[in-house]
Amino acid sequence: MAISKVITAIEEDPWALRSYFPKIFRGGDSVVIGITGSPGVGKSSLINHMIRALRARGDTVAVIAVDPASPYSGGAFLGNRVRVRTLDEGTFFRSMSTPPEESIPWKAVLAMEFLSSLGYSYVIIEHPGAGQVNVKIMDFVDVVVVVLQPLTGDDIQALKAGIMEIGDIYVVNKSDLPQAQILYMQLRMAIEDVERRGWRPPVIMTNSINGKGVEKLIEAIDSFIEHSSRSGLLSDRRRRRRIAEVTGIAQVMLREEFARFTRGSIALEVINKCLRGEVDFLTASETLYRMFIKSICNPANGASNPKPD
Repeated sequence: MAISKVITAIEEDPWALRSYFPKIFRGGDSVVIGITGSPGVGKSSLINHMIRALRARGDTVAVIAVDPASPYSGGAFLGNRVRVRTLDEGTFFRSMSTPPEESIPWKAVLAMEFLSSLGYSYVIIEHPGAGQVNVKIMDFVDVVVVVLQPLTGDDIQALKAGIMEIGDIYVVNKSDLPQAQILYMQLRMAIEDVERRGWRPPVIMTNSINGKGVEKLIEAIDSFIEHSSRSGLLSDRRRRRRIAEVTGIAQVMLREEFARFTRGSIALEVINKCLRGEVDFLTASETLYRMFIKSICNPANGASNPKPD
């Protein structure tokens, strides 16, 4: 499939597609939905029911499921596809792995933009769980759906985490479990004073086994998009997304360039001096930094040329 081949090329080396950038990243108006929550809350199963409901009304849907890679082996299970079975000619699904320290790999963002340019009604990103600091998903989507489930430990700890500050819609999934109603009431109380340009985040109860509540979730998503379009919030978020993309990808390129630089003989000499105790680690760090900046300004002195050149 041509779409899969382009995304594979994006994953392997997007700069190889440079001459095609104007065509594959020509922009689009897809509604980008971020589905985030801790592992095991039922995100993939919930997405499966969302696809079924959206396809039933004629919408097309693309999904990017991000799965964290092992910090030891570097491998990722990519098992999201097992639970998403409602796929036809109007849908597309792709799993991607991400290093443990990256919640959203920049190549997944590129794939999202490519799929949006193809005209899908909705592009869904399944985010590999978020915590008190791992909330990057909010920079790249139009609407953030936070999924929780009952009986997962300290409810107070969960409610004070950073993830509770980014949701536009909150979902209590597995509503058939004990204490689901209690978690629902706790959530309502925790966010009762939250308001973003007149929008108060709703709490939706769902069951990802039978799909109960999914229609209400989709209605809430559509209501938020309509509200954010009127209030200007949607255009602000899309502007923020573009800024995050431009600066974030540049930062990734800098990290990759610095990693190549530190493998060079000049950098290794500084590192070895630190290891031998001839210089302290802070001084060594500053020396590496200044040498790296100099090498970028004068590529012949040590650093390789960035790919965009």
